[in-house]
Amino acid sequence: ADAETVSALLCALLRDEDDVAEDAVLSDLGIGADDFGDLWDAVREELAERTVGPEIDLGGFDPQMTVSDAARIMASLLAETGAGEDDE
Repeated sequence: ADAETVSALLCALLRDEDDVAEDAVLSDLGIGADDFGDLWDAVREELAERTVGPEIDLGGFDPQMTVSDAARIMASLLAETGAGEDDE
């Protein structure tokens, strides 16, 4: 799963009534550390098995990051474990 795929998924998960842009800041969307962990769980569940992919250290969570920043981090973590790749 690349950052673009993860970003599209995050935007879909975060959309309430309005569209969410990739450059939206997480804190502006009301996303805190607990919510970020829940988003990571949802990404792992959608793109891999929930048990695949490392836990995110929420101590390093920056609420000022954008949706695309979070997507890049999550895609990188999935790539490290090989999660979200097509089985060949």
